Amino acid sequence: MSRRFFARSFRPLPAVLPLALLLAACGDREATPPASAASAGGDTPGRAELVEQLASTLQACSYDGRPELLDPATLTGDAPADCRSMVEQVMGFTGLPQNFVVTEGPVANAAAVILFDEQKIPQRVIAFNRNFLGEVRAATNDNPWAPVSIMAHEIGHHLSGHTITGTGSQPPIELEADKFSGFVLQRMGASLADARSAMTSLGADHVTATHPARSDRLAAIGDGWMEACSQAGRADCQGGTGTGTPPPQTTPSPRSASVRLPAPSAQTIPFKYGRFVVDETGRLDPELLKDLESALYDLAQKQGIELALLVVDDLHGMRAQDYAWAMLRQLRIGKLDLGNGGVFVVAPGQGTSAVAFAPGIAKQLEFADPVKQFDRWINESWQRDCQDADGCGISSRSLLGIVESQVRSLTSSGVQFQIRFQSIQEVLDFSAARLAERRAGREWDDKRDQALGSLTRFTATVTDLTPEPEQLKVNENVVRDGRWRAVVVRTEDGKDTTLYLQPQTEQLMPGGRLEVGKRYSFVGELMSTGALHTDQGVLQGNVQLWLFSYDPLD
Repeated sequence: MSRRFFARSFRPLPAVLPLALLLAACGDREATPPASAASAGGDTPGRAELVEQLASTLQACSYDGRPELLDPATLTGDAPADCRSMVEQVMGFTGLPQNFVVTEGPVANAAAVILFDEQKIPQRVIAFNRNFLGEVRAATNDNPWAPVSIMAHEIGHHLSGHTITGTGSQPPIELEADKFSGFVLQRMGASLADARSAMTSLGADHVTATHPARSDRLAAIGDGWMEACSQAGRADCQGGTGTGTPPPQTTPSPRSASVRLPAPSAQTIPFKYGRFVVDETGRLDPELLKDLESALYDLAQKQGIELALLVVDDLHGMRAQDYAWAMLRQLRIGKLDLGNGGVFVVAPGQGTSAVAFAPGIAKQLEFADPVKQFDRWINESWQRDCQDADGCGISSRSLLGIVESQVRSLTSSGVQFQIRFQSIQEVLDFSAARLAERRAGREWDDKRDQALGSLTRFTATVTDLTPEPEQLKVNENVVRDGRWRAVVVRTEDGKDTTLYLQPQTEQLMPGGRLEVGKRYSFVGELMSTGALHTDQGVLQGNVQLWLFSYDPLD
């Protein structure tokens, strides 16, 4: 995929169209065939086909459940302005940066996929069939919200990091995307029935290996809609009514005691929360909160790092640390695949705080200790400055400054969460080629030669969950204090590789705990190529990585 294509795709969008016009027109450059024509055969899918397609393809894979295999050269068509505007509208209500390409392509309907540009940098793409969204409207009695829910579902896959693993659809991630769709549509003004319209009309009753039953998907959409409604402070959520028009594109005052986080639950479907700062106490200075929200948004947009500050009234009977990890998972902060999220939890009324960093952020901030600073603020400022009618006032600055210092550290590091290598063999080939160049007389060039710290995606089978420390295979210094443990895996071409993971990582993964003999797609940060240079030559041990995520393939 050329740079020219991505530059064209990311050009500034035209002014957003009125929502009613935008929904009626999306995918309709040419006249949409009536419902009767859709069932008459030929190239246009009938209702039965749409049912099966929607049951199997509202995600990053084709209708048969396998990943979309797209030739980037076929994605040369500009998305119609109305459809690009629809995506921009959806993103406007998430509170998160829009950093993916929207294009037309030869997909069955709509799909969220990862494609690599000519620099081998993965780009997130939403591709859709021009006619599909119109056909969905016809099958849902022209409900204008039906295509929006489909697009929101695809966006949910991207924002939650589902599309990087190459495993296609699985029931847990489908429910996440469904919940995200319901959440965003409520914010946009849809009623509960409107948010469910596409799935009600076209969803399949049967369960497959890739998709839950329609009843479960409708429940997930409902969960997202209800959470968004509750967060808006509405008292009539059970009625399921919507505004019918999009709410004003303004940010509500961050200082609002009516803002409430969902209670942590292992059974709750995770989804993108779309907010970086939440103050349940309503005591912090709203303008300072707005400044921090802006800084965290910029960090997500420029470096792909998502951090959230949650100042909470209630830990729901949990330890602050357990609550922080629950929120990291449940609010799906950061991308699931890249481990680039972090949660700061401050519970001043309960005198405690905690942080939960996904593995990628844990490596970047491993020497930071914000909890001590949070606790000091609670002990010194909360009771003294925050209990009167004016709230914390300027004392808010010292609390928010703790988070801002972490942002400055990440910004100065310049770290970018992008996958560089696509296999362990590619790592070894790269290192060997650069070594040969230097032996031929070229001096070390950090930009050209440095591979350590690069993100790598590869496929391998777990061979040992409890390996003993061994030179060139398992680093004793890394596993000694228990913050990281080692796992040995074997790639499909027989290369043993050592992964170091935090104990909490397995709690975040939809695929559950790692199992010996099972094949996974892994994403990790390269810490060692495994090569030891001696007078006798190069001794090759295990390539070693900090493990950020995994997904079962079998």
